[in-house]
Amino acid sequence: MNYTDAETPYTRIIEHKHFEFGLQPKTVITREYPALGTKNREPYYPVNDARNTKLFNQYRELASRQKQVIFGGRLAEYRYYDMHQVIASALKRCQIEFN
Repeated sequence: MNYTDAETPYTRIIEHKHFEFGLQPKTVITREYPALGTKNREPYYPVNDARNTKLFNQYRELASRQKQVIFGGRLAEYRYYDMHQVIASALKRCQIEFN
């Protein structure tokens, strides 16, 4: 499960038994926590707080003026996507653009 809201302290929970088809009697759960970037450490996922949402909206406005470019994916939509979701979003955008 992915969490990108500002209220949840972690960005992802993984229940590992699902990688082994759920047949084992016990499981392990891990949580990923975001960290602020510093000079020596790269930041983890952005958190959808008011500051980042405002910044995203400014970028989206600039991107809308670029008529020769189609922006898509995580950065263009400011969403966390698994790979299958990114592909579905790209295919949907192609249908919109080319029909």
